[in-house]
Amino acid sequence: MTTDRGFKELKSEVSAALVKTTRTVGQIAGEDLAFQRSINPEVDRSLHQQNKRLLSLVRTLNKTATAGSENVPPSLHNAESVDDGWRGIVDILDNLLEKADACLDEFTGAVRKLTPDHQLEKPAADLKKPLSKHEYRYQNIPKPQRLFRKVPTNDETAPFKPLLRSKPNAAVSFEESIVLAPAQDGSMHYNHPYEQEINQSIYPDSAYVQNKPIIYQPFDSTTATWVDTPEALQAMLRDLKIAREIAVDLEHHDVHSYVGLVSLMQISTREKDWIVDTLVPWREDLQVLNEVFTDPRIIKVLHGSSSDIVWLQRDLGLYMVGLFDTYHASRLLGYPKNGLAYLLHRFANYQTDKRYQMADWRMRPLPEQMYEYARSDTHFLLYIFDNLRNELLTKSDTAIPNGSLIDNVRDLSKGEALQRYERQFYDSKTGSGLSGWYSMLGRSSGHFNREQFAVFRAVHEWRDQTARQKDESLFHILSNQSVLTIAREMPTRLPDLLGYCHPISPAMRKVAPELIGVIQQAKAAGETGPEMKELMEPRDHAQVQFGTAPAISTPQAVSHVSAANRTSSVLGKRQSSSLATLPTSQFWGSTIGGGFKENWQPPTDGPSLAIPLPPLTAEVFEKQGSDLSSSPINVPIDPGARAEHRYTKKRKPREDDVFIVKEAGYSKRQKKSEMQDGVEPVLASEKNVGANNNADGDFEQMEIPLRDAEDDEETQERARRKRERNLEKKLRKQQRKDGENRGTVIDQNGRMETGEPETFDYENAPSVFYARQEKDRGGKASKGIDPYAKSLNAPKGMRKAQKEGAGRSMTYKS
Repeated sequence: MTTDRGFKELKSEVSAALVKTTRTVGQIAGEDLAFQRSINPEVDRSLHQQNKRLLSLVRTLNKTATAGSENVPPSLHNAESVDDGWRGIVDILDNLLEKADACLDEFTGAVRKLTPDHQLEKPAADLKKPLSKHEYRYQNIPKPQRLFRKVPTNDETAPFKPLLRSKPNAAVSFEESIVLAPAQDGSMHYNHPYEQEINQSIYPDSAYVQNKPIIYQPFDSTTATWVDTPEALQAMLRDLKIAREIAVDLEHHDVHSYVGLVSLMQISTREKDWIVDTLVPWREDLQVLNEVFTDPRIIKVLHGSSSDIVWLQRDLGLYMVGLFDTYHASRLLGYPKNGLAYLLHRFANYQTDKRYQMADWRMRPLPEQMYEYARSDTHFLLYIFDNLRNELLTKSDTAIPNGSLIDNVRDLSKGEALQRYERQFYDSKTGSGLSGWYSMLGRSSGHFNREQFAVFRAVHEWRDQTARQKDESLFHILSNQSVLTIAREMPTRLPDLLGYCHPISPAMRKVAPELIGVIQQAKAAGETGPEMKELMEPRDHAQVQFGTAPAISTPQAVSHVSAANRTSSVLGKRQSSSLATLPTSQFWGSTIGGGFKENWQPPTDGPSLAIPLPPLTAEVFEKQGSDLSSSPINVPIDPGARAEHRYTKKRKPREDDVFIVKEAGYSKRQKKSEMQDGVEPVLASEKNVGANNNADGDFEQMEIPLRDAEDDEETQERARRKRERNLEKKLRKQQRKDGENRGTVIDQNGRMETGEPETFDYENAPSVFYARQEKDRGGKASKGIDPYAKSLNAPKGMRKAQKEGAGRSMTYKS
């Protein structure tokens, strides 16, 4: 249990990491990525790939966070779908926060967890109620592999030899097929015993004819036959030999076995379904199925056969000739999804229960729900095959090369069937192999020092050896994340070690004290050991994937040959790829100098940009004819996308340069008078600036005094006279108003007259519409009378915004 002090430290570390992550996100958002995309298509493609990677990561996190809960993760396939599914993401976060709150309450003691002595008595289990997802997946079952005729030892160092005892439907004899041959990396291996038969095989004529799909047997009113005896096997074999197409599927268990176990095989024809128990002690006798599986006249329909082909070779010695993989057919037809669950729903309107996908298929007897789930994988598959075949024939164009989609599916399926199971060799020094430490460390973003790197390799090797001895999977002993955490922290106490192992299996608890000694020895040896970068040099891809030295076999020793190699095997070619380091950046090209990679070091205080964006200035576009990247794709640059201002190099100002600065509070009359006198104005605020610059020897002294309006006597006098005029107007207006109330008339000169007002002479009165404009004292025409000024008794509109007047300026020489 973590102490209060340790929890507070953890909380502060998490908070600091979140702050740094937020700053990094803001830094990325502040860059002009849209402009970068417009001038360089390589940047656009790279950002698109990063968007896909982040969306895939978010989907994985949502799926993990909703495991075991009622929340359904939203479908995120592009950036717009994130906004549409944001409500679902918030629900997932709320659920996680509620769980964290409950755990914190339990940790702080606000809610006490009941001890086993005080827990409520559990009711008796309902035998009819389906098991939970956890109960289906984790079962405490004795290992059935210990009852096999040949118990696996997991320490074989010789190349894997095919388990075949005979070769039915052979074009090449059995003796000529089982021979050692040199591999691509120089080691020895056995050839594929049915390689020539697979390459020469073609589909029967029925595969090239459109026929109405044969409807499947009713699922609810039929059942599957359980095959667990030699007699039941022979009866099934007789029915399979007369079929034209069969459907096959496997159920695999890889938790409590080092290399894995084929736990179940489902086979279906048009009329019957069988479920074969592949955990019987005489499982090698199932090789008699090769009489059907290698017959090219019978089409074997599988979905996603990549792993099934290798598992059949490894455990049962079975091979496939005449394979039709519905996964490749659905991809060639461009379906939105290619999983078996989608095809079942599309063609048979059948919904599968996904909680049985990861179930422990070693359980005997099988629960009814698992039995029906296994049967459904092949019961509808032949009907799906009929629909896919007809659609492939409809969309094929045999007039062009490779226009037959049926033949394309055949070639892709041949690539799957040509896979060979090979034991992967684990090398503790180089870390080669699919499960070697080199590939694992290459996928992580951490950096280790000498001691941590030594502990990482030692713990990785210890996990492999322990899994072999216990016949358990690597992840059941210790997960990859736990290996990295232990290497980073290097714990030397058992409680600390167990705190870094999540989840902790019973097998790990028994051997945890042994791991403490391994860590201590590796930490001491790491002080003089190699650096991480010395052993993490780029290697040949085939060497990293398949290993080089036949030292010890690796876990899950499945030879999943890449798609390129599988396709080239059909054509009799072998290709290899290598990792290369380019001299210049494919992302930024010549924008970043050649020594950027060597000089730049990743920050150690928190998350940041993996590749800092360089400042995009006009200097980048100085060379009009040069490419902005070293990419072979040359795209002409739109002139409108270039820099807004033409780039000019820095130069010193000349003495005769003339420029204008805006002056505040400077009257036009003063400017005119001083210009007439030939006096250059000097800003007073520049006196001190000029003096300071002159002291440093950088600039010439310039004095431009600022004029103050309050000190100007002429301006003050003009303002005083204006205030007096305004005051006289207000006084006359007030007197006229008071005189009207008392019957007193005030003429235009301000003189008061008593008595009745004179009658207005309309005939001799001047015209209102054509009145002559009078001039004021300044000689300007006065504003005439507007007869319509008050014709509209309505509220006025918004006041017109005043435009900013031009500033007063002065020209002077530097």
